[in-house]
Amino acid sequence: MVPKAPWSRDQWKQAMEQHELDLVHEPCYNSCALWVTMEMVMSDSSDTLKKYVAEEDMFKAVYDLAVDKLTDKDGKFMVRKYFGL
Repeated sequence: MVPKAPWSRDQWKQAMEQHELDLVHEPCYNSCALWVTMEMVMSDSSDTLKKYVAEEDMFKAVYDLAVDKLTDKDGKFMVRKYFGL
């Protein structure tokens, strides 16, 4: 990803636990899909998000946007297809 996303898998998991956010939502996503989608959102949209979202709210905002993509009723976003997996 360009630019590189900000969290290693361990850093991300610690932040998820700290914020008490769900890692899995069957059948929509597992923790791997959620992590890479949050990384994608940060890589693609962090500059825009910083204009509107306070730093202390950024992680939860990115989480919500990633969940939106992964649970979209249209089913247009397929994380495995997007990343070629």
